[in-house]
Amino acid sequence: MRHRPGTAYLLILPAALVFAFYITWPLIHTCVLSAYAWSALNPVRVYRGVANYVELWHDPVLRTALINNGWWIVLSLVMQLPLAMLLAVGIGSSLRSHRLLRTVFFSPLIVPAVAVGLIWSLFFDPNFGALNSLLEAIGREEWAMSWLGDPHWVTLCIIFVSSWRYTGFHMMILLAGLQAIPEDIYEAALIDGASSWRTFWKITMPLMRRVILVDALLITVGSVKIFDLIWVMSKGGPYSASEVLATYMYRSSFPDDRMGYGAAIATVMLALTLLATVVYLRLTRSEEAQA
Repeated sequence: MRHRPGTAYLLILPAALVFAFYITWPLIHTCVLSAYAWSALNPVRVYRGVANYVELWHDPVLRTALINNGWWIVLSLVMQLPLAMLLAVGIGSSLRSHRLLRTVFFSPLIVPAVAVGLIWSLFFDPNFGALNSLLEAIGREEWAMSWLGDPHWVTLCIIFVSSWRYTGFHMMILLAGLQAIPEDIYEAALIDGASSWRTFWKITMPLMRRVILVDALLITVGSVKIFDLIWVMSKGGPYSASEVLATYMYRSSFPDDRMGYGAAIATVMLALTLLATVVYLRLTRSEEAQA
């Protein structure tokens, strides 16, 4: 049968049009808007060139947001990836109780982010929150504080909540990778007398490297664009202590009505996401070269 390139292009045309309309064009349009100063109330655009980016370079709030996003990436990887792997290995069997545990660990992702933020805000409440009540119950009243009102603790608290919500999702990704490993490899290792610990490090981890890299990329990209939990729990405060790029973009675009400046922040987020993707592609290519 002769190949017909025209037919193939025709088949992918609907998906390509949807992708171009909903993904490609908004990205390009945002980058273009970042070169202008304009307001939603006064839609006349004034061309500024790179002035928005020069202002961003000297913006102390942007530096705080970048540092916080860096903490989000590092701590999310440290907290979510090892725990997700531990859970995936621990409940990887087909036992009915393990199937129930998968549902339990995955269920926080089903709860809307706004509800999660409100519930955990009550947990951290300084006056009647469960955390301070627990500290008082165990005789550690001096540790009680306004957790979401303390600049040193607010980001860490929200990262903890995010890890609680998303670890089950990453567990399912890693679990799918574990189940794709052929059982006969483990049977051969068992016959050779390999211990469970040695089997994990010499067989499971090398075969899971690609899946772990994909999951790490998802965590990294999610940490760059995190918005909902922070906005519900702290709105970027106190005094911009928990501000990240997404919340600062929203604040600049809507409350401050600086659409061009917000578009510049969105372009910075796009650049960071593309950078993370390029790093991932290079890592996967090196893995293929070593294989």
